[in-house]
Amino acid sequence: MNKFKKVCYQLNIFGQCKEYGVSVWQCPQFLFVLMGLIIIISILVTNAVAKEFADDYIVALIVLGLTAILFVIGNIIVNSFERMARSAKEKSEFIGIMSHRLRSPLSAIKWQLDLLLGKRALLDAEKNQTAIGEINWQNEKMIRIVNDLLEFNRIEDNTMVFTPSNFSLKELVEEIAALGKNDAEKNNISISLSVPESLPDVFADKIKTKGVLYHLLDNAIRYSVNGGKATVALEKIDSKIKCSVSDEGAGIPKSEERKIFTKFFRDHNITRYKTEGSGVGLFIAKAIIMRSGGKIGFSSIEGRGSTFWFTLPAASNQL
Repeated sequence: MNKFKKVCYQLNIFGQCKEYGVSVWQCPQFLFVLMGLIIIISILVTNAVAKEFADDYIVALIVLGLTAILFVIGNIIVNSFERMARSAKEKSEFIGIMSHRLRSPLSAIKWQLDLLLGKRALLDAEKNQTAIGEINWQNEKMIRIVNDLLEFNRIEDNTMVFTPSNFSLKELVEEIAALGKNDAEKNNISISLSVPESLPDVFADKIKTKGVLYHLLDNAIRYSVNGGKATVALEKIDSKIKCSVSDEGAGIPKSEERKIFTKFFRDHNITRYKTEGSGVGLFIAKAIIMRSGGKIGFSSIEGRGSTFWFTLPAASNQL
C-alpha cells in the first residue's frame, strides 16, 4: 500500500509543484515528463531521417547514442531544478522557524519587562530577581539563535573561523548545565553530571564548543519525558576527551537516523513533544566538531532515549 501511495504521489505532478511552491514550468516532475517527450520525439525524428541515408545497424547506433546523450542532459537539468526547488522550500521553512523561535523569547522578555515596569513596587526581591533571571535566560536564547544563523551561513560559505585554545571542558559542562537548569525545571527534568575530578584540558574553539554543548543539552531537555533525566558525562579516551549527553525521551526512529546531522532536518517527534528545533543545530555541531579534529555520533533506542557524543583532542601539554 505504501509503495502504491508513493507511485501515486510521484505521478501527481501538480501536487508536487504546489508543495515546492513553484510554477509548473519550474517543477522538476513536469520537466522530467517534458524531457521524456523531447527524447521520444528526437529518437523518432532521428530514426526517420537516418533511414534515408544509412543502413539499419548505423541507424541503431545513432539512435542509441542520441538517446544516451539526451538522457544524461535531461537528467542533469531535472536534478538541478529539483535541488533548487528543494533548497528554496527548505530555506523558506527555515526562515519561518527561526522567526517563530525569535518571537518566543522576545515575547517572554516583553512580558517580564511589563511586569517589572508595572508592578516593581509590589514585587518582593525574590520575584524581582526571578523576573531578571528570566529576561537574562531569554536574551541568551536569542543570542544563540542569531549565532546559529551566522554559523550556518559561514558553514555554507566555507568561511568558518576557529580560534582554538586550551580550556577545561569540565568547567564548560558545569556552566552549560547551570544555564540549562531553568528550562529543565520548567519541564520537570533533572540534569545529572558524571565528570571525573581530574581531566585534561581540551584544545578547541571554546565559544563554538559551548554552542555544541548547549545544543546537545537543550535537545536532551526538550525531548525528555516529564520527570526524566538528562545526563552529561566526560571521560578520557587515549588522546581525546569524550563528552556524552543522554536523555530518557523519544529516541530516534531507524528510518530517520541517517538524516540526523543534515541541515534543516526535524524529526517527526517535533510535533509530539512540541519542541522548537530549528533543524540546523546538529548540522552546525557536526561541522564544528569535525573541523576541531574530533568526531561526533549518537546511539538511540526509539521510545527509550538517545545519547549524543563528541570527542575533542586533549591539550598536548597535558597528555
